[in-house]
Amino acid sequence: MFESTSAYETRAARATLAPPHVVRPRRRSRHEARRPELDAVIVGGGPAGLSTALVLGRARRQVLMLDTGKPANAVSKGVGGLLGQSDVLPADLRHAGREQLAEYPTVEVAFGEVTAVERLADGSFEVSIEDEAPVRTRSIVLAHGLRYDPPPLPGIEDLWGSSVFHCPFCDGWEVRDRRLAIHGNGAAAARSALVVSGWSRDVVLCTDGPAQLEGERAALEAAGVRIREEPLARLVGSDGELQRIEFASGPAEEREALFVRTRRGQPNGLAEALGCELTDEGTIVTDGEGRTGVAGVYAAGDAATERLRSVANALGTGSRVAYSVALDLVPELV
Repeated sequence: MFESTSAYETRAARATLAPPHVVRPRRRSRHEARRPELDAVIVGGGPAGLSTALVLGRARRQVLMLDTGKPANAVSKGVGGLLGQSDVLPADLRHAGREQLAEYPTVEVAFGEVTAVERLADGSFEVSIEDEAPVRTRSIVLAHGLRYDPPPLPGIEDLWGSSVFHCPFCDGWEVRDRRLAIHGNGAAAARSALVVSGWSRDVVLCTDGPAQLEGERAALEAAGVRIREEPLARLVGSDGELQRIEFASGPAEEREALFVRTRRGQPNGLAEALGCELTDEGTIVTDGEGRTGVAGVYAAGDAATERLRSVANALGTGSRVAYSVALDLVPELV
């Protein structure tokens, strides 16, 4: 049997396994036992995966949702901008979603990590799971999110997710009218500073070196955004709350929140190994309904969202992808 939640928690601190791999199709021996085939295996138990499982469960499809228990937003103090919820903790949202899925007998939720996927001769997939017997499925949904790596700024570790953020639409409301800062350089950073200035009149753009700005300076000045070009030395704070930004030279900036640009990528090698195309931003290329270029492989949530990522968006894409999976499982009529 798959692990229970409590059993997995003991193992959650283990290092991530080597990237999954895909091997060439093989034919099964007629003497080899065939396990019951699933309609879908969903890789990822966050909002996108839960939403996909919910719709497929309501469609009475046989589904296994696999959760590694390592959400990218685990450090967040609350999910903002979600209709019907007010700063719900990510863990609480996932727990509520799993409880809702328990109503559907064709949906199984398990903790486990996919270690390999094999395309079989009949077009289905065999999915290998750490410490468990493999399962067979007609389709795979990649809903494992993205990896968000903050810039290596001294002092950022203790502040990440509490007062240092990467998404102003997710956390801007909670720090409105405070002393804010943006870390970045160039036109994109300038635009981010202008966006953040909608939440506060006291915004500083920290370019961490000579500013690579042209016409953006006038727009920043008009919006009241100041520019600090000195190299950043460290972030100083206490109990997760940013207090000031110190530079290699010049006075420190008293700040209460900082927005940074993260380095993003797939959390494992599964999409690439399956042959899915990736964008320059590292997200999975899909059509408008979640289908990748690989038959039977779908992607939902942040893993396949190049821009404008959020929990609300992940829920919506999960639902949309589930429709695609369910419809594609029905044979075309000649």
